[in-house]
Amino acid sequence: MREIRSLNNSQPVARIEVGELPHSVEAEQQLLGGLLIDNELAAKVGFLKAEHFFDPVHMNIFGTIIERIDGGRLASPVTLKQDLESDPGLNELGGGRYLARLAGASVSAFALLDYAMMIVELSRRRKVIEVCRTAIEDIKMDGSADNAVSSMEMFVSGQEPAGQPRTTSLLGAHTEAIREVLEIRDGNSPAIPSGLKSLDEVLSLRRGRYTMLAGATSMGKTAVAQWITYSAARAGFGVAFASLEMPERDLAARLNSIDSRVPYKAFERPMSENVLRKVVEAAKGQEALPIEIFKTNINDLPSIITEAKKLKQKWPANEKFRGLGLLVIDYIQLVKGEGRDFEVLSTVANNLKQLAKLLDVHVIALAQVDRKVVERENKRPGLSDLRGSGDLEMAPDNVVFCHREEYYMERMPRPKKTDELVDFEADLAACKGKMELIVAKVRMGELGTVEVGCDMGTNRLWDIEKTQDFEF
Repeated sequence: MREIRSLNNSQPVARIEVGELPHSVEAEQQLLGGLLIDNELAAKVGFLKAEHFFDPVHMNIFGTIIERIDGGRLASPVTLKQDLESDPGLNELGGGRYLARLAGASVSAFALLDYAMMIVELSRRRKVIEVCRTAIEDIKMDGSADNAVSSMEMFVSGQEPAGQPRTTSLLGAHTEAIREVLEIRDGNSPAIPSGLKSLDEVLSLRRGRYTMLAGATSMGKTAVAQWITYSAARAGFGVAFASLEMPERDLAARLNSIDSRVPYKAFERPMSENVLRKVVEAAKGQEALPIEIFKTNINDLPSIITEAKKLKQKWPANEKFRGLGLLVIDYIQLVKGEGRDFEVLSTVANNLKQLAKLLDVHVIALAQVDRKVVERENKRPGLSDLRGSGDLEMAPDNVVFCHREEYYMERMPRPKKTDELVDFEADLAACKGKMELIVAKVRMGELGTVEVGCDMGTNRLWDIEKTQDFEF
């Protein structure tokens, strides 16, 4: 236990559990006081966040100060006293009197930046200790050593190592960009092909980025993900498919349907000799494809990282093979983690960007949209329909929605009037066998909608100018 005293070093006013966590209450007090005296100093410490503070009361005070300053309002002991008058922690420290003492004991402006950097560094040390402790506890509970290492690697990959360059020259950036342009001109595009030329023209599946592939139930998300998986593997990229929803045999049946043309639902029924022959031939034709399906118990990021790292070692790149290039997660709302549902989802959504960089792959994460989409007249989804966390919209490089108007029209009651029925059937025929891929967010590409042909029974997709019978 550590005593937290008021700034005049009188009687202890609060106690907090410290243990071995590094911190400096004094540095936090000095910085807060400086901001209360001169709000313009906040611009000098723009990198500082409330979460960097050790003391929860200080965390709340800092958050309120920044909220006021960002809103163009004065942040002073008087104004904060009103905003935080119901804060039990601040009241225990003396309420308005504590805020006044913070301001009265503030440091000179030149020292504020040093204190801010100290607070961030101490926060990073605490986080390292927390990650190590969690790894140790997991191992004590018979957890996998590989998973513990992967958890620590995920944390480290999100940190900026001290002493490393934090800038690059414009010349260096131009050199890298032109080098890639020349490679693309020579037919060596670094992007993973989707198997849909119309989609590749507006969206680049590059290593180190990740794409959210979302849609309502039965819109074809898994079909699109598997088509991209199949196409990437045929182009020489290794693919890891983490399925948290269906067993590997079901995914294999769907992939088989692409080549055998046998609807995957037929795999649940007795087959004729002719149909069985097509299935076996398709399986033999696909056995060399570099696709690995993770078992359904690989259901959290550490275990996914562990298995993907094994594949990178198993699949070294060479002249004919591009190595592990694509990781598909079906789907993101099923990835497990600690905390409440929205906290887990937020953490996973943000960590997938680090995962893409850590493994040097493109990550495709499937996601469900809000069920309310199907209740409205226009059922085409948008970014606001992503279910569970705003980070599903903010974190990915790209967001693509799958939409099939045919699915909804087939379930609508047929009009009774002849002229209305004719129009209805014409509209149904126009959208039959088609899917809209709505590119709602893209870092390097174009927003818009790509319409492709689809056969949901065999998981086949094609560009509209082609037909279902095209061959690679």
